[in-house]
Amino acid sequence: MKSKKGVLVLLVSSLLFSVLFIFAQDQTQIDKAYTCFETELNGNCGDALSTKQAAFNLLAGSYKSSFISECKKNIKDKQIDNCWGETDAGLCNIKFTALAALSLHQVNDDIDKPIDYLLSKRITDTGLTWYLEIDTNNKSECDINGKKFTIDENKKIIGSAPQGLIKAYNDYWFEIKDINKNYTISCDSDFLTALVYQKPDSSAFHISSETKTASEFGIITEKVNSYCFSMTNKCDYEGSLWAALLLAKLGEDVSSYLPYLTATADKTENRKFIPSAFLYILTNSDDYYNDVVSLQKTGNYWDESRNKLYDTSIALLALGTLNSNEIDGAKRYLLSNQKENGCWPSDTSFILHAVFPKKTIDFKDSGTSLSFCEDFGNFCVSLGQCTLQNTMNNFYCASSSQVCCKEDFQEPSCAEKEGIICKSTQQCEGESIYSSDGECCVGDCVEIDTEPECEKQGFICKSSCADKEEEKISYSNSCSFGDVCCGRLPVEEKGTNWWLIILLVILIILVILAILYRNQLKVWMFKRKAGLKTKPVPPTRPTFTPQPIFPARPLPPTQRPQMRPTAPRRDTTKDKEFEDTMKKLRDMSK
Repeated sequence: MKSKKGVLVLLVSSLLFSVLFIFAQDQTQIDKAYTCFETELNGNCGDALSTKQAAFNLLAGSYKSSFISECKKNIKDKQIDNCWGETDAGLCNIKFTALAALSLHQVNDDIDKPIDYLLSKRITDTGLTWYLEIDTNNKSECDINGKKFTIDENKKIIGSAPQGLIKAYNDYWFEIKDINKNYTISCDSDFLTALVYQKPDSSAFHISSETKTASEFGIITEKVNSYCFSMTNKCDYEGSLWAALLLAKLGEDVSSYLPYLTATADKTENRKFIPSAFLYILTNSDDYYNDVVSLQKTGNYWDESRNKLYDTSIALLALGTLNSNEIDGAKRYLLSNQKENGCWPSDTSFILHAVFPKKTIDFKDSGTSLSFCEDFGNFCVSLGQCTLQNTMNNFYCASSSQVCCKEDFQEPSCAEKEGIICKSTQQCEGESIYSSDGECCVGDCVEIDTEPECEKQGFICKSSCADKEEEKISYSNSCSFGDVCCGRLPVEEKGTNWWLIILLVILIILVILAILYRNQLKVWMFKRKAGLKTKPVPPTRPTFTPQPIFPARPLPPTQRPQMRPTAPRRDTTKDKEFEDTMKKLRDMSK
């Protein structure tokens, strides 16, 4: 018994030592990254040319007063009135104004004017179609803004539509044509109302907010409250994501921006921004958590905009405070891609702020003090996990995705979310969500097919490909972390031998000509042959023997043979010419 206890203690100690060793190794790499970052700042905020780089440098360097001073100066030097462009020479832009304001807010700088500027760039024409739904249990008489109509037993609207509305969806709803107008609704029985929206070219409908209910003759006022941010008359999606994040960080209600952001998140041109990461920060919805995790490649990185380091940082900005295998794998991926000096090939400051942030220093500026949230018994939680009433704006948290909250957020368990925990040898077929127990499956757990897709296709997963191999990029994601999919180089196809083809064509033509002119060819060949055999002889007079003359003999009378029908004669002109020619040649060769 004592020996078993000793073995158990040894195993636990070894495991604990391994965990501590890995943690210490990771911390060493993080420290090395910060050392490189400080070297690159070089006393002038890294001489950042773009607003984006200066903002990320300030966010990452907010733990040291000298970095704050130099990066604040760099950002303010790029300011154009109350806004920012991509550079100090660029035109004002929603995204860069929001980024600059976000970084300045992190160090307690006054950003009231940039916020006013952003709010002035809101537009209501988001491209969504809005509907008003009114539901009653029985046939009811209702009115909107004094205009009466009837809702019958089948829920259909009877009567003409009030001003600003038209009947739609087979007369079950009103389509809202004037979205800037208030609609005051009352019915003579209990009723409920809801605002529903639909994006262009879609058959799906979305309920914008919670439904409202009222008893008979009660009053409900509905108004479309939906905005996006724009420098023109067209919504700027990426800019709206960053502006909404900034306003949420300030403790503002961002529900009016969610309809546009959620409805157009799956548009092809918007996917590269990883909108589900921003929406998870803003809403804490399991649906968006599942969307973010589903975009991860081989449990290591994200790559929607073809920038793995930046995209992985955006995803971890949303997920970084959670504990899951996907997050651990992504952090390992980042640490394994550091350069020798500790920095990353790009986006070093954003990686540090989003994934490995340092606590901002406590300081007093602009007449107000700013202290770290958790030093005073409060809690840093994701923006979507704290109610507006519990938000503490006079304290800061290290991450841009967090806010200081009076109450800690308690994540429900997997059982409370009606899910199940899959075993290590299983994967979830359904929706994967986060719970206090870790990864939670709302669906079925199925056994994992351990064979990588690379090897199913006949290739091999290995650390690097040999000289006569090439990486099969489309299957490398199925290999283990650090491995790539390798296959033999395709056999190099030799170039077409056009000279051989031309020669064959010439030979074919010659054969055809030989067949067509075979008689003339025979004559030519015979002449050539005869010319080689004959020798020149001296000309002589032909000799002949005189023939004797005999008297004519009387012939017996002959009988004329009976005439027979003659067969049709063929034209032998060509053959006769050929025979005559051949005869002359034979005579010449004698």
